[in-house]
Amino acid sequence: MAGPSRQPSTLRRRALEWRTSGVDPRALRRDRWLVLRFGRLARQAAALRPEGAARSSLGNPAAPLLAAYTRHPRVAVLDVTCHSPADLRLLLGLIIEPAFRAGCELLIVADRAPGDLDPGAYVEPPWGCAWTAERLRYLASVYAVPASVRVPAVEPPWRRLARRLSRCGDTTPRLVPRLDPEQNAAVAAGDGVVQVIAPAGSGKTTVLVERVRELRRRGTAAERILCSTFNRDACVEIAARLEKAGIPGIGVHSFHGLGLRLLKEEGRLRGDLGTLGDGVWRDLAAAARAEHPRGGRLDAAAAQNAVSLFKLKLMITPDEARARAGALDPQSPGGARARLLARLYGLHEEHLRRADRLDFDDLIFAAIRLLQQDACVREKWQARYERVLVDEYQDIEPAQALLIGLLAAPHDSLFCVGDEDQCIYAWRRAAVQRVIELDQDYPGLERYPLVRNYRCGRDITHASRRLIRHNRQRFRKPLLAGVRERGRIRTWAQPEPAVVAGFAAALALEGLQAGGSVAVLSRTGRLLTAVAAAGGAPLAALVGAGTLELATVHGSKGREWDRVILVGADQGQFPLARTLRPGAGAGGGLEDERRLFYVALTRARRELDIVYTRGRGSQFLGEAGIKAR
Repeated sequence: MAGPSRQPSTLRRRALEWRTSGVDPRALRRDRWLVLRFGRLARQAAALRPEGAARSSLGNPAAPLLAAYTRHPRVAVLDVTCHSPADLRLLLGLIIEPAFRAGCELLIVADRAPGDLDPGAYVEPPWGCAWTAERLRYLASVYAVPASVRVPAVEPPWRRLARRLSRCGDTTPRLVPRLDPEQNAAVAAGDGVVQVIAPAGSGKTTVLVERVRELRRRGTAAERILCSTFNRDACVEIAARLEKAGIPGIGVHSFHGLGLRLLKEEGRLRGDLGTLGDGVWRDLAAAARAEHPRGGRLDAAAAQNAVSLFKLKLMITPDEARARAGALDPQSPGGARARLLARLYGLHEEHLRRADRLDFDDLIFAAIRLLQQDACVREKWQARYERVLVDEYQDIEPAQALLIGLLAAPHDSLFCVGDEDQCIYAWRRAAVQRVIELDQDYPGLERYPLVRNYRCGRDITHASRRLIRHNRQRFRKPLLAGVRERGRIRTWAQPEPAVVAGFAAALALEGLQAGGSVAVLSRTGRLLTAVAAAGGAPLAALVGAGTLELATVHGSKGREWDRVILVGADQGQFPLARTLRPGAGAGGGLEDERRLFYVALTRARRELDIVYTRGRGSQFLGEAGIKAR
């Protein structure tokens, strides 16, 4: 096992003193304390808060405030008020937590002591409990025990400049020699909240595995580490990688698997688990509409999505949904629709109770409600996991993010790996803002970008970089090629839409004869069906044998092939026509489509073929610098 890098460090005395009586600021300054006023910090923090999800850099917006703790070993904060959850968020996120990580002696002079913070007075939405107050009290208790700690030495500006100008390159010893400097920096990050921005092909799973190894090296027991991600297949891959790396005993769970385990151990499972059939959903929708005929039409798919929305985005019960709907004007279309959906939700839950079953959404929602409402259960599960790691963070829904935030507290040793440029599941309630604005929940987080694409040929990496830079809702970050091979991009303009599928099928057969893995990708499943039909029996046999894959771009996420044939890259088809209508704007749907196109490009390791109708080439081709014929 590789040892830690020999980064220059300094020894500090870490200790917290919390007072409720006044002190003399002049005496503190004479003793070389940095003296700060809570009110002024609050104003500075408000001024630094970014607006929206467009970020000019990867930097933490709170960095100017956090820098004080690295420069000053002794910090006093005076006139602290603890009147509201907002006060506690500021106190924890921008004072106590960063000072603790920097190894400061911290003096807090507040209007009340930590033990006087009544949890009932600090319950905050959407957490449903005194999330910040509990984390603050925990960290204050740890911080109050003095300790000598080593922290990174502050590098003088002249030395930073000299290092940048040096032609000697990066000579810092690496924690893991086979990883690049950016990957090593993420692995070696501090013990608090760490966000790793991991573009396509940047080795994110390797970084996650090595981070687990590093946590074990720091002394964390295997059973105190939780790795979580969106789906079961990803969990199987991570578990296999950990086992192969010689790191056994780590808990690896999907979010649903984690909820299932929690509910099962706490005796909250019902007799059966599963989703309802379309026929049942139609019956429930018809029953709800019979009571609220002005609520509009509701098919099985819309009914199922509405109930999932209540559980996984709004995170409310049927009674709460009914109360919200009741506050709206029943004569308005919105009020009538809200009453219909709330009634549907109630009927759905009544059906589940009669059938003695839970649906899959309940594995998340019921687990969250249990953690929120039962402090003993919450403390038990929080104590179980000291370190929490999350892969594919850009894919998670509001409820899953809440579940992880509850379980990671109060230690807040949270390692999130994701890429806002690959957030393509908006229809499943994923949101690019959840990645970009993580520093609003955790102001002291450390953010590390991985910058090299080791999957794709250089030309493919450069094209994907040119494309995604047109999005505004993202971090501005470098995207570099990590391989020497150029790769190859070819465009194939077809005379009319009717021949696009057939040409793509012929390309697929040709690609398989040349060797290597091949996939045909499209924006929609309909076009894949046309490709399969055009290819006939030979193509069907190859797909059946697993040597050729046909997939939507959504379904290709997390996959890679030697050769990718992207079919249907027509304007109005990819991007979809609805995202181009007047009033749609430059963001929203069009940026979602651009992220999806970026994912499509970066599935190809060596060769990328793009098939479209002549004269109708997607605007994304031009944005990527790919010449359309």
